[in-house]
Amino acid sequence: MRVVILSDNKPGHYKQSLGIVERLPNCEMEWVTVEFRHKWRDNLLRVFMCVLGGTSLSLSFIHTLLRWSLTADTYSALTTLHTADITLSTGSSVAAVNLLLGQLHSAKTVTCRRPSPLGTRYFDLAILPMFSWHGKKEKNNVCKTVGVPNPISPNALNAEQKQLVEELNLPDCQRIGILLGGTDRHETITTADAEELHKICETINTELGAQILVTTSRRTPTDVVEHLSATLKHADWCPLFIEPNTVLALTDPYQAILALSDLLIVTADSFSMVCEAASSGRPVIVLTLSKAQTNKPKRYKVYTYMEQHAIVSQCRLDGLKQYIVNGLTLHIPNTPLRDTETAAEAINRLVV
Repeated sequence: MRVVILSDNKPGHYKQSLGIVERLPNCEMEWVTVEFRHKWRDNLLRVFMCVLGGTSLSLSFIHTLLRWSLTADTYSALTTLHTADITLSTGSSVAAVNLLLGQLHSAKTVTCRRPSPLGTRYFDLAILPMFSWHGKKEKNNVCKTVGVPNPISPNALNAEQKQLVEELNLPDCQRIGILLGGTDRHETITTADAEELHKICETINTELGAQILVTTSRRTPTDVVEHLSATLKHADWCPLFIEPNTVLALTDPYQAILALSDLLIVTADSFSMVCEAASSGRPVIVLTLSKAQTNKPKRYKVYTYMEQHAIVSQCRLDGLKQYIVNGLTLHIPNTPLRDTETAAEAINRLVV
């Protein structure tokens, strides 16, 4: 099976596509980063494909559209592709190009997430997380997942754990990984939250002897990162404090935290990080930092489903310490997400 992945160069989208391809048997992969001449050309191409996406277009017209909308380098990369069985994309901006490339190569077209404004009707397969399940009518071209696919698997993390402990010369103790997102219109993380989080971590280390591993994201507010860096980075019980631009000898510092941790805490703003943590096989706490809301974003419905099915736990900052103690001492079994395997199996059925 030959898969061409179209990338919009966003790490979250990259990880979804990569995770799926890594689970496909006997798969050859080619990666093309898609760049447009101008944003308005991207938007116009999407609108055009909304109207004619289901129509068989001539090869010359497809080339005209691609040449008109894409940079010369992207167009050249696409036209040098020889064959494809599957064209795979994640995100709205590359969806229209996916449909055009699928026609060029008579390939099956697959999209992760629901691309706007195209929708999913013209794709051979759409991989949709729970918050995108609209209506009760089943569609033959939809693969339903709980969260989003990703490259994380319990077996790979378990195999990596022992090697990392030796490489970093870490003591024999329990470890907690904290994955911090940022602030959006629904969620807020403040320096007061950071101070309280530091106190909880310090207490957990004192009472249970657990180490703390932290990673921030590009969306984490600068003042929060600075506060945590000042209080945690140089603590002997925090051997890893990773910021987006941190340079380490580790190949993948983020995955190293997942592998080393016995318990993961993820802020609720980042749906993709929650899904990655929930795929790890470790106990996961989804931490809500914002004030109570009456109209919560759709992702909270998924978190509630995950909690009901023993995939994650949810709590606020004032209850975090007890959730950590329970997670490290009670050893309650949890169920890892298998969204990536589900998506790969659906793609495999397209070509058999």
